[in-house]
Amino acid sequence: MTLFLIIISIVIFALTSNFFKNKKVFIALLIVAVLFCYFLLAKNFFYPETFLPSSKINTYYFCCNYYNLVTNAIKNKKLYITTSKFYPKLETDNIYKNYPELFFADEKYQSLFDTSYYKGKVYLYFGITPILLFYLPFNLITNLYLTDKFLVFILSCFIFLLSLFLIKNFIKDFNFNNKPPSVITILTVFLIGLCNYLPFLLIRNNIYEVLITTANLLLILSFLFFYFYLKTKNNKKQYILILLISLCLALSVGARPYYVLHIPAFFILITFLKYNQTKNIKELIKTAITFLIPCLLYGTVVALYNYLRFDSIFEFGFKYTLNSENHYEQFTSLKDVFLAIKYDLFQFPEINKNTFFSLVQTKGHLFGNEFVAGIIWTFPLIFLFVLIPKFLIDTFKQNKNIFYITILMVFVICINLFITSFIGMVTRYFFEWMFFIVILSIILFYYLYDKAKTKNLKNILNIFFVLIFCYSVFINVCLLFCENNAMLFAKTNPENYIQAINFLFK
Repeated sequence: MTLFLIIISIVIFALTSNFFKNKKVFIALLIVAVLFCYFLLAKNFFYPETFLPSSKINTYYFCCNYYNLVTNAIKNKKLYITTSKFYPKLETDNIYKNYPELFFADEKYQSLFDTSYYKGKVYLYFGITPILLFYLPFNLITNLYLTDKFLVFILSCFIFLLSLFLIKNFIKDFNFNNKPPSVITILTVFLIGLCNYLPFLLIRNNIYEVLITTANLLLILSFLFFYFYLKTKNNKKQYILILLISLCLALSVGARPYYVLHIPAFFILITFLKYNQTKNIKELIKTAITFLIPCLLYGTVVALYNYLRFDSIFEFGFKYTLNSENHYEQFTSLKDVFLAIKYDLFQFPEINKNTFFSLVQTKGHLFGNEFVAGIIWTFPLIFLFVLIPKFLIDTFKQNKNIFYITILMVFVICINLFITSFIGMVTRYFFEWMFFIVILSIILFYYLYDKAKTKNLKNILNIFFVLIFCYSVFINVCLLFCENNAMLFAKTNPENYIQAINFLFK
């Protein structure tokens, strides 16, 4: 089977790294290989003809490239993308409850799925950040329309590269006495790139994936700026970095509103560190004000955007959404949350004759019962999280910078897992917490390796990592192309999907 041979070839290729003097060039080639995989996934599946930017807006279900409609609306001094004049059935009583019936009865109204209808106007309820950062500037500069697929590909590349940069600096700062051989470093590149759930976003990306990748790029930038903040002793540079951290966090809220929950954690930690460093109340107040300025300014922009559309600064349009769920009246319970967490963490994949493993249909949640597999089966390295308490104790003693960043990452994982479990059991949500789990798991493996005292134990750990790598990449690729996942993207270009299946699994 080709997939198995590819994985074994990667391991053999990694083993040959010892024969290369310039390992930086070697690793750079591996990074390019991962980015090329991202390109293939983004380009060849799920409406592949809409990958490149175009002079025309190419929209398709559901809400794909709709940010370009908002871009045009803003250029025409409007915020809505259409009105009930063109969709008169929207004026019927209780449209939010009756929309599912209208969706199946009239094909014309399918194009409104997951938009928001309010007072005769149709809006895109998704946040404004991607428009301000990407779609509108790109259109004004090039006179072309940026596509969701192309943007997700670019953002995914940056997320992957920045995650490698963060891990590299973590390992460097901790100053491990015993570092794994270069084969582990090389396999780490592939493990991060292929098992962080970015491929699941790339293979069927549209507006939802735009929001997730935008918010998480801004979030990892916040972590990087926080890392630089911890490293610098220059007071002026510290305040510049505080502004950048705050700005990135504020912008992320304009893509994923619940990311507002990350802001207090960064705020408390930064002000605590500043006061601990200076013991000066004036510096503490100055730090707090510096952090709050970008949040308040961009928060005002988001609030105004909400108010101009839905007459409330707190309403993003979610409860006026036209889709299969009645958001206006229904509310998720804690029972739904814990059910989703159970599925997300522990659900064993199905066995499939075509791709060996398959995602499992979820059921029981009020919203978003899609196909998932528990990450303890897809990424077993997560079991290294049992080392987190010991790791935190050691980092607190040896390198408090890593201690603080680890605390923040664990907090983000918990918040993102809880909130995404609250809003549904959906595969794309996995990335929002899985991404940081992969980063911390890699660091914890290096930590565990550093604690190994004998050569035999180190050899066992090397073999363990190689086996985990082979299994994790294999099962993630199987799940990526399984029929339960493919039904969401393959029908738009079945030829490419069949070719991929035949190549990988026959």
